[in-house]
Amino acid sequence: MFTRQTGWMLTLLLLVSLAAVPAAAESAGEGVAITVYNSDLALVKDVRMIDLERGVQEVRFPDVAQRIDPTSVHFRVIDGAEASVWEQNYRFDLASTSKVLEKYLERDIDIVTEDADLFSGTLISFDGNTVMLDQGRGNGPIISLNADKVSYVRFPSLPAGLISKPSLVWKVGAESEGERLVEVTYLTSSINWHAEYVGVVSAEDDAVDLAAWVSVDNRSGATYTDAKLDLVAGDVNRARAPQDAMVMRAMDAKAEVFGGAPEFAEEELFEYHLYKLDTPSTVADREIKQLTFFPSTGVTVEKVLEFDHHYGTDVRVLLEFVNSEEAGLGLPLPAGTVRMYKEDSASDLQFIGEDRIDHTAKDEDVALLMGNAFDVVGERTTVARRKITDRVREEDYEISIRNHKDEDIVVRVVEHPYGYWTILNETHTYEKKDASRVEFLIPVKADGEAVVSYTIRYEY
Repeated sequence: MFTRQTGWMLTLLLLVSLAAVPAAAESAGEGVAITVYNSDLALVKDVRMIDLERGVQEVRFPDVAQRIDPTSVHFRVIDGAEASVWEQNYRFDLASTSKVLEKYLERDIDIVTEDADLFSGTLISFDGNTVMLDQGRGNGPIISLNADKVSYVRFPSLPAGLISKPSLVWKVGAESEGERLVEVTYLTSSINWHAEYVGVVSAEDDAVDLAAWVSVDNRSGATYTDAKLDLVAGDVNRARAPQDAMVMRAMDAKAEVFGGAPEFAEEELFEYHLYKLDTPSTVADREIKQLTFFPSTGVTVEKVLEFDHHYGTDVRVLLEFVNSEEAGLGLPLPAGTVRMYKEDSASDLQFIGEDRIDHTAKDEDVALLMGNAFDVVGERTTVARRKITDRVREEDYEISIRNHKDEDIVVRVVEHPYGYWTILNETHTYEKKDASRVEFLIPVKADGEAVVSYTIRYEY
């Protein structure tokens, strides 16, 4: 690979290529829409104008995604006389200095150095440091040029098979000449999106001012200028064999708008959720674009201190809420990271933790793990085990919660029984959540300790 001269040399190569490639009909852009899924997939709908002659001809459709799935391409005329695709090729062998040099081994080229000296001959080898020319057509002399001293290389023409942009190339048959407006639809990978939530917790820890962004990460190898942008949240199945790009179709749905001045509207799509941006947006290649998903909204939350011995002696801190209209939300929430902040005594925001949520339907519970409480410690002790019969045994447990804070707290103690069980002789009331989870709510005085004791009987 050449160093600082490579860009200049490549520019010349591309100028040569434009002059050397045989003439073919080429499309002119009219509009593009992309639907991005949160599973490394996007559906691209590209509308362009093409001018066709009567008969069979080659049509070049450049600037498609480098990560296109060529088997997913769908071509249709949406305005104008009919035309049919007889053959389709996806060409992605892009021209570069090294590739053109490789194609020109054993062929004649001209090299101009930075001192304006011209050297002509047959290229016999090249690497990142030197270029070797045979100036005597097999009889010498052989010269070796320092690549750093090369100003540019002149090639007679662009070698066959190399192009400057990833392109779809069709053989198209048309019964009449004239312009057609065509839509080309295809799937591409290496483009993704996810939600990002940012919340500010109230001073009393009972509410969060929550806002959301979406981040679109485009590494597909194409830029979508002024695109109509749709986002789909949900787990879309991909078959091992290639699928037609047009399988997904919107079902009848009623659009629901977020907020008073929305940027996204939400509707149901099959068993997923579709979010439509109301203005065009350019999604550039190798760019992460962030867009407001919904503006700040107040959400009622509960801070929970939870001790579960599966996590050692740590007492975990969670923020829990119901994704309901009554709590301040009631929206289908796409998967993403939720970051929380809180003001300190100087009214400066400080980061207090983050967690990730999965796709969450409205009216479902959300629990966000913020971290571990610094001043609260839990400890679980197995006090005794007794064999009552061959099919019955009992175990005694003691859980202590030590509160080093200067305020009273309530800790949720979680236990995980298994099999057939019955709790006996408990010191505190518990709630059975399911067959393998029970919860005790334990008040603990400031700078104090509380102890939970219970006996559990297992039957086999």
